Amino acid sequence: MANLLVFTIITLFLLRFCCGCIEREAHALLLFKAGVNDSAGVLSSWEKERDCCLWYGISCDNTTHHVVAVNVTGFSLPTEMEGIISGSLCTLTFVATLNLSGLGLTGTIPPCFTNLSLLAQLDLYYNRLSGNIPPTLSNLSSLIYLDLSSNQLTGSIPSSLSNLSSLIYLDLCSNQLTGSIPSSLSNLSSLTKLYLCHNELTGSIPCSLSHLYSLTKLRLAYNQLTGSIPSSLSNLSSLTELYLANNHLTGCIPDSLGNLSLLEVMILSGNQLNGTLPPSFSSLSSLTYLSASRNSFSQGIASSTLPSMLKFLHLSLNNHQIISELFFHNLSKLSDLALSNCALNNSPTWIPSFQLTRLHLTSCKVVDGQIPSWISTQFSLEELQIADSNLVGEIPSWLQDMRLRYINLTTNHLHGDLLLNTSAWKAIKVVDMSNNALFGQIPPIWPPHIQFLLLNDNWLTGNIPPSMQVTSSLQVLNLENNHLNGKIPSSIANFSSLQILNLGNNNFGGMIPSEFGQLSQLQSLVLKDNQLSGAFPPSISNCRKLLFLDIGQNLLKGQIPNSIGNLLHLQVLAARKNNFEGSIPTEIGQLKHLQILDLSSNHLSGSIPHNIFNLQAMLIESKEGFIRVQKYRFISKKYTSFIQVIPIMYEDGLNMNSKGRDEHYPYIFSTMAAIDLSNNQLSGNIPSELGKLKGLMLLNLSMNNLNGTIPNSIVQVSQLESLDLSTNQFSGQIPWELGSLSYLQVLNLSNNNLSGRIPQGGHMTTFANSSYERNPSLWGCPLRRNCSWPDFAPAPPSIYALANEEEQIEESLWYWIGVGLAYGVGFGAVVLSIVLRKKWREKYFHGVDMVLKYFFPWLHNLKI
Repeated sequence: MANLLVFTIITLFLLRFCCGCIEREAHALLLFKAGVNDSAGVLSSWEKERDCCLWYGISCDNTTHHVVAVNVTGFSLPTEMEGIISGSLCTLTFVATLNLSGLGLTGTIPPCFTNLSLLAQLDLYYNRLSGNIPPTLSNLSSLIYLDLSSNQLTGSIPSSLSNLSSLIYLDLCSNQLTGSIPSSLSNLSSLTKLYLCHNELTGSIPCSLSHLYSLTKLRLAYNQLTGSIPSSLSNLSSLTELYLANNHLTGCIPDSLGNLSLLEVMILSGNQLNGTLPPSFSSLSSLTYLSASRNSFSQGIASSTLPSMLKFLHLSLNNHQIISELFFHNLSKLSDLALSNCALNNSPTWIPSFQLTRLHLTSCKVVDGQIPSWISTQFSLEELQIADSNLVGEIPSWLQDMRLRYINLTTNHLHGDLLLNTSAWKAIKVVDMSNNALFGQIPPIWPPHIQFLLLNDNWLTGNIPPSMQVTSSLQVLNLENNHLNGKIPSSIANFSSLQILNLGNNNFGGMIPSEFGQLSQLQSLVLKDNQLSGAFPPSISNCRKLLFLDIGQNLLKGQIPNSIGNLLHLQVLAARKNNFEGSIPTEIGQLKHLQILDLSSNHLSGSIPHNIFNLQAMLIESKEGFIRVQKYRFISKKYTSFIQVIPIMYEDGLNMNSKGRDEHYPYIFSTMAAIDLSNNQLSGNIPSELGKLKGLMLLNLSMNNLNGTIPNSIVQVSQLESLDLSTNQFSGQIPWELGSLSYLQVLNLSNNNLSGRIPQGGHMTTFANSSYERNPSLWGCPLRRNCSWPDFAPAPPSIYALANEEEQIEESLWYWIGVGLAYGVGFGAVVLSIVLRKKWREKYFHGVDMVLKYFFPWLHNLKI
């Protein structure tokens, strides 16, 4: 019997290899592979010489050898894949599972997928697919799972999807779908999960969705839905999750929702709901997660409405409700509490019955201004946020002993010594104590797992210890706006994961460590407003991921290295107010993402490189959106399928001369495109290529030695808001078309050699006199001298002289009229006599003939 079993296994094994998969199906898969950039070699096993049933992610039927499953995802791949979704997959007519999620696929969903009649699961999640959802997908009668989420699909949701009678799971979230939610989706009687969140859907929530009696999860959040919440949703007796956040829903929360006895998660935040939580919510015995923050509740929330099983309670109240310990008397299971804009009035002796892991009290008013002492009883607390709450006093010592992972006390009035208790804070990952009045020095030993350290805008002194204990997990270090001094230690370069380094506005001296070139993950480097000296380290060009570089307002000297052109992702280059010399590197023109270039107030010479005006990020005319605002977020953990994302308040700011004065931009809009080369020693003309920069908003070339004329191409810079060409040697006339720049708010052409009349079109005369002064040959409004005639031109005749001139012209006119009439009468009489009298006519033409023959003898032989 044993021998028979072994023989059978061997036979099946041999049959498996001798027969192999269907050739046309293998060919279809190879065509798909050909359209994918598989630099990681994930599909390396997909070779023509091998049985496709043994390829990675491929499953075949053991009997027919047809491919029945393609399960290739990109989420665990070492590098990101990309490619197109090939229509060749439509030949896999026996496939039941097609999972191509997370592969970075582009293009549209092939309509021929309708040929896959046995397809039960279609998963194209997290790609870059575009176009409409093909209505023909409704022909996939076997389909029970459809996930097209996290793509770039547009158009409306096809009503034909309601024909998928076997569908259990439908996820269209995170696309760009528009239109209303089809009421016909109510025909999907087997549907248990309906996810339409993060789109641009409009209209109201169809009441017909209440017919989806099998539905357990409904996610419609992050759309533009209006109207009220249908009370008929209470018919969804199987519902465990209702996610309607961040829409434009109005009205009161229906009391009937209290009948959803199985409901575990209800998220209604970010709407315009009024009233309060209905009393019926107290009967939601299964509800553990309730978020109703950021609404327009006109009444306080009574503690009697809160179900006792709540673990997660998020209420950002709008009416500054006073919350005491009585509010929590029934919430013994609470572990996550988020309140904002409320007033806390808790007894100092109160010990809560719950143990929190997460507490957020943003913009709350604490009665005595102290960090509430009852927090010290929360031994399981991992995340604490009490930002912007007018806290005063010192950080209590007991807080240093808690085993926190995240602490945010930013924007308060806390003072005292900075303490980072590494013995207790071994698990801490985020410390944000910025914008307080903390003093003391940077400790030599930091918590071992810290990722984000934000201590900016305090009173910290001393230097950064050169022998500090390094943590390889640090991603953000912000020490801006303190009183730190000494040299910047090269040991910072050992923070191998560092993405943000901001040491701006301190008193650091010495040179920029060349070792910074080892920071391969660095995206933002801010060293502005210090006393740094020496040269610009060429090694910085090794930081190939750098997006933001600000070394302005220091004592740096030498030339800007040509290697700056290696920073191909750079978007902001600010090196103002230093002692740089030499020419502007032409390699800057290679930085196709550069949107702000500020090299002002240095000693740069030579001409402006022509390719500076080929910067691709400034070629696009746009008035909307963001490009680069450095926001870093710390992902906390999953709670009932929702990732809690905690914002880390770091954004790249910039000092820049804008519209005639120095300004600080706390963040940078995507539309901001600026070039500031002012206060240098540049010479030559402005390249005509300037007109290509249709997205440029600020241009400052003042205080140089530039000459020539203002190029007419400047009128093509249609987004220009500020133009400063003052204190140069420009000559010629101001282009008349300059008045067509409708966004131009600031103009300074003063102190040049411009001539001619100031253009009067558009809004050129709305600028002040100071915009044009100190151009000796320039005239016209709004200059203070005569608006209608230049001082240097001959004076116009007086009004009396003009009157006499008109009389003389009139007399001369009548004189010449008389002469003309006399000549006409005499000439007419002679001509009339020649015409009427034959004898006179013969003598006249005979005389003419004699004269011609005398002067032109060759006419004797002329025959006509």
